[in-house]
Order: sequence, then C-alpha cells, then structure tokens
Amino acid sequence: MKIIVDGRRVGNGYLCQYWENKSYFTKKNLSKRNVLHELYHHIVECYRLDMSERMEEREANRFAREVLSKARD
Repeated sequence: MKIIVDGRRVGNGYLCQYWENKSYFTKKNLSKRNVLHELYHHIVECYRLDMSERMEEREANRFAREVLSKARD
C-alpha cells in the first residue's frame, strides 16, 4: 500500500480514500487511526474478502480502535 498526501484526490465528504493499492490523505487528516483504517481496506482487497461495504467500514473502524488501544498498553 502506498500512502499519498494529496487532498485533491480525496473525494468530497471523505477524510481519506483507498483506491487501487494507494491511500490518499489530506494533510489535516493524516493520522495513525486513519492510516490503520485504510490499511484494513488494503487487507480486504489483497485477500479478496467478500463483505458488504457497510460491514467493511465497521470492521475497519474496529480494527483501528483495537490496534491503537493495544499500542497504548
């Protein structure tokens, strides 16, 4: 996964966006949580996991929360 800080490529209403093995972020929204969230989308795409978009978003949020909470311990 390649991380690119280019706010022009992030769609309106989004903090960041994952598309074709690249994650796009605005400078303002480049954070650990957002990077972990987009990493989850990368994992789903690489392993071709079949899940609804809503479930994928929910699991991406859970993944980011869980990793950050374990990092604090």
